[in-house]
Amino acid sequence: MTTLPPEDQPGREPAGHGSGDPAPTTPPAPPAPPTVPQAPPAAPTAPPAAPQFQAPQYQAPAAPPVPPQAPQYQQPQQPQQPQQGFQQPQQPPHYGAPGQTPPPGGYQQPPAGYGQPAADPATNVVLNYWLSVFFSWIPALIFYLIDKDKGDQRVYAYQRDNLNFSLLRVGVGVVTWILALIPYIGFIFGFLLGIGSLVLFIFHIIAAVKASDGFRRGEQPGFIFNIPLVK
Repeated sequence: MTTLPPEDQPGREPAGHGSGDPAPTTPPAPPAPPTVPQAPPAAPTAPPAAPQFQAPQYQAPAAPPVPPQAPQYQQPQQPQQPQQGFQQPQQPPHYGAPGQTPPPGGYQQPPAGYGQPAADPATNVVLNYWLSVFFSWIPALIFYLIDKDKGDQRVYAYQRDNLNFSLLRVGVGVVTWILALIPYIGFIFGFLLGIGSLVLFIFHIIAAVKASDGFRRGEQPGFIFNIPLVK
């Protein structure tokens, strides 16, 4: 076992000094590593973007709630028809006058035109008479031509006598105007025939008043006198 000499003892020189041995050399320090160049300063960052404002979004209002449906009422069912075994009630028998048998087949409808009142011929007779009073022979001739072929002899007699009396009035009036043109005596005859025309006018009014009742009673036309020009 070897012992190392004490280091740095006083009064002793380090080994190598005073002896012929060369002193130990200190190894050179290793070269310093190359310095890494520093990175350039970073570029200034862009300013923060301005805050963007978005338009508020509006949502469509929700649809209103559907109202409750009204209760549906069903029509009541129609009663079922009775079965075929049900028979219709028999019609009551028709009772006719004593001694008459009821018509077969029950009630029969009346023939066409039943119940409609027929035109009263007395109306046409009265209308003809009053028109002839004021318009002379023209309406009398028209009614005579209308009723002469209808077969009603009573109507025909009234229309014929009215036409005859109207023609008589016309004849008297014409003679009056002719005689009035004769000098001296014409005035006298004209005056007398003028009075006659007025009398015939009054007789025609009387006949028109009596025409309705006389026709219904079956009487002859109510002219006091007449000339049978038309037969």
